[in-house]
Amino acid sequence: MREQTGDWEGADHGHTYGLYRLAVMLEEAGDRKAAERLLQQAADHGNTDALYRLAVLREGAGDQEGAERLLRQAADHGNTDALYRLAVLREGAGDQEGAERLLRQAADHSSTGTLYRLAVLREEAGDRKGGETLALKAADQGDISALYRLAVMREEAGDRKGAETLALKAADRGRTDTRDIVKRLWPYGLDPDGTPTPPWQPSASAPHVPPGTA
Repeated sequence: MREQTGDWEGADHGHTYGLYRLAVMLEEAGDRKAAERLLQQAADHGNTDALYRLAVLREGAGDQEGAERLLRQAADHGNTDALYRLAVLREGAGDQEGAERLLRQAADHSSTGTLYRLAVLREEAGDRKGGETLALKAADQGDISALYRLAVMREEAGDRKGAETLALKAADRGRTDTRDIVKRLWPYGLDPDGTPTPPWQPSASAPHVPPGTA
């Protein structure tokens, strides 16, 4: 209530969530230095969300080493978002093995987005079977879009058959926005049984109609 009325000083009563919320408000108001100070206070009292937010600020300021150190602290205290962010930083630094290790740790905590990221890394490493297995696992946990996005990757790589398989699985599991890839892969659509519709062929007994006379 004090935050909503603008009484920031009153809101700061030592509770770590209050400190965190106040820090976010100060950050949004452009007072980055004060925000970092309050986030550090909250982090010192065990708030892992504050550690994560501090890491994001450090990364934004170009201090990747400091960001990774804070993310590792947050991850060590059970923050799975920190694990995921660390993996992204490791991947960006070219450490694919380290990125995968961190993503697998995060995936153990049922992060479907993490499973998709792992699937992409496996796909890019040439392990298509592993990528597909992870995407299917993500879909089983509710991330149906993982199958669709992997289908697009297969299509872009020239693997039409693989793309078709994944796109069909995505459609079977309820993905409704597969229209674009379906149109590219199956220009004549799909039959009711899910098989691609072949090009229409006129019947041999049908009368010939000259163009322009129909």
